[in-house]
Amino acid sequence: MMTNNNYYDEFDEIENIISKNIESRGLDKAYLRGQLKLCVNSLNDSETIVIVTGFVVKSAKIGETDGPPGALALAYALENLNKKVIIVTDKYSEEFLRIGVKLLNLNAIIYIFKENRENEQAEEIINKYKPDHIIGIERPGRNIENRCYSMHGEDITSFCPNTDLLFIKAKENNITTSAVGDGGNEVGMGKVMNFIQKYVNKGNIICAQLETDNLIIAGVSNWGSFGICAGLCITNDKMVMYGEDIYENILKEIVKAGAVDGCSKKKIETVDGITYEENLEVFTKLRALTNKGLGLELLA
Repeated sequence: MMTNNNYYDEFDEIENIISKNIESRGLDKAYLRGQLKLCVNSLNDSETIVIVTGFVVKSAKIGETDGPPGALALAYALENLNKKVIIVTDKYSEEFLRIGVKLLNLNAIIYIFKENRENEQAEEIINKYKPDHIIGIERPGRNIENRCYSMHGEDITSFCPNTDLLFIKAKENNITTSAVGDGGNEVGMGKVMNFIQKYVNKGNIICAQLETDNLIIAGVSNWGSFGICAGLCITNDKMVMYGEDIYENILKEIVKAGAVDGCSKKKIETVDGITYEENLEVFTKLRALTNKGLGLELLA
């Protein structure tokens, strides 16, 4: 339940922070104001949340540094609000989520989606866990030809178990869906398909067709997830974002486990070609805004 009635200006500021560099991929024209607040409101009203993440880099045959850190931050925030969390991913990002769950001492269940069992697994998740909300964070979405593509137009379908089915079944069961993305090829981006096809490089090929109820577009998907966490703090008058030291540790550990930058494809502590320092700056700004909203001083 929300206890802070003066958070509207803070949400505007959160959106300003996470939209940094959004024009670099042509998504500034597709930006939807107010979606983050709608997502946060729904999460506040939910008891069980499924988070879907993991974006494979085909040449490295492993997941990237964007997605899992944001998913883990959101899981941490939700568990601190006494929510039940299930994290859905694939074998290419599995180790990163297991590392993060252990580092953060979370109770979150990690569920591995597998090829050729997608429909059965989507049904199982809906029926077994009975989620109130399903959110994708930097998760590949299928285009109108049922294919998945990287931002460069590289076909990665065979590396992407079809988690779109989980969102489709969620809608059939009146479960709220949200998504966070930064390139146009992530699940949920069907909500702004016309803009992506017109303004994003290779948009006609890469654009994901599935539309979610709420869509948060950010300069980097991790930033969008951190923005949701900041919104949860403000609407609950409670600090549920972890600190910079934990942020640094998680990124270091998943890179050590093999995570690569989705743009450079290098095993390095950058995200989408953006330096560690610039990513940390966005995280710090969000946390500073949260502390200000809670009437706290920024912790070092």
